[in-house]
Amino acid sequence: MTVRLKITLLMTAAGFVASLVFSCIILWEMVEQPFRLIDSDLKAAGPRVARAVMAGEGDEAGPGVPDGDHYWLEVRDPATGEVFFRSGLARTYRIDPPSAGRGRTVSAVAGGQDAAGRDKEREKVDFRVYTAAFSWDGKQYLASAGRPVEHLEDELGDTISGIAGGLAFSVLVLAAISYFLAGLMLRPIRELNAQARDISEKHLDRRMPVTGEHDEFNTLAETLNTVFDRLQHAFLRQKRLLADASHELKTPLTMMRLALDAIRSDAGGGTPDPQAESHERMTEQVLRMDRLVKSLLDLSSLEIEAVAVREPLDLAAILGALVEDYRFLGEARGIELRADLPDRLDMAGNADKLTRTFSNLLDNAVKYNVEGGSVSVTGALSGPDLIVTLANTGPGVPDEDLPRIFEQFYRVEKSRSQQHGGSGLGLAIVKRIVELHGGAITFENRPEGLTTVTVTLPRHGRGPAAPRPA
Repeated sequence: MTVRLKITLLMTAAGFVASLVFSCIILWEMVEQPFRLIDSDLKAAGPRVARAVMAGEGDEAGPGVPDGDHYWLEVRDPATGEVFFRSGLARTYRIDPPSAGRGRTVSAVAGGQDAAGRDKEREKVDFRVYTAAFSWDGKQYLASAGRPVEHLEDELGDTISGIAGGLAFSVLVLAAISYFLAGLMLRPIRELNAQARDISEKHLDRRMPVTGEHDEFNTLAETLNTVFDRLQHAFLRQKRLLADASHELKTPLTMMRLALDAIRSDAGGGTPDPQAESHERMTEQVLRMDRLVKSLLDLSSLEIEAVAVREPLDLAAILGALVEDYRFLGEARGIELRADLPDRLDMAGNADKLTRTFSNLLDNAVKYNVEGGSVSVTGALSGPDLIVTLANTGPGVPDEDLPRIFEQFYRVEKSRSQQHGGSGLGLAIVKRIVELHGGAITFENRPEGLTTVTVTLPRHGRGPAAPRPA
């Protein structure tokens, strides 16, 4: 369940409980208020009509008495219980009146017989009856007055149904509003999440936006920015450590190589040296370590750089020169090199770094090829970009290795043989140079048996921004 849905359910539940309590209070008031009004009316009407009857303004049935036919009315002596007057409704419906000063709802059943002496059909009616004391001619009497409340109860039932329906509808509206408000509340979280996804090892300089508001979201953004500052600082320290270590290793390796060269030169004076073969192997290993350290130093330097220094250049000229240089290496193995390039491929970039990039790719295309194979280099304009494709007829790369082909020290050749002299850093350096130019590189195996590398470079300097200071 998402946080937005949880907030929606919580807000809806809280609103429902509040609405339910409010509805119960309103319903209670709506149920009680009509009875209070009726009791107030009966409290005043009972004694008034009773006095009129006692004054002889109507007969005992009440005709001529103002409102006498509209009330259930009974006048009695509180001491003896003798009834002095009953209205027509009181004669039809016999009710046990409440005590003085009280009102209550009672059910009464009509009685009597018809002209043939048979019992009339019994009819049940609910009355609201109130008993009030009054004095007449110096003596106290009780007047009980009542009115039918069937229609009032029906109206109250309709009111309860209406409130229940309104409450159900309000819950639906509240759920919709809560879902919308939850989305607004969580919008900063979604923005922080999207920006956090863009922050990677290559873009640790990016930070969360912080506004001037003092809320939890800005506090979270500031905390994340602090974490990213520390992380960026740690990465920079790691890269500098790698660069410094590589730089420090260059000197002893150079001294070892010179010492081995000197030993081999001394042994070449005509006297066979039984350790010459060992010296040769040691020299090869030192040279391999020297190349590895140089590659590590180059890669660490590229990792520290944020942007490539750009200048106008013709990429077609660079590619053409590289193809001519590697043509001789290919001819030794019967490998044909072809170039399909336009007259010019103008762009803004670093000539030295791009030369190293495509030299490395051409070197791999020739080394990892088959006897009598071919290598083709094509270049073309595509809107604001340049696209260069290198294809060779080599054995290809297994599909499971494609996602890791540009990782540092990763080699498709698991035995790490020295046959081709690779260290597993060449393609990592190529990828970093392309990224510094704001481009992209992909590697794929085509069905026709070609292994292709596609490099996309922007013609006009689009690249990563400089990092923030740690």
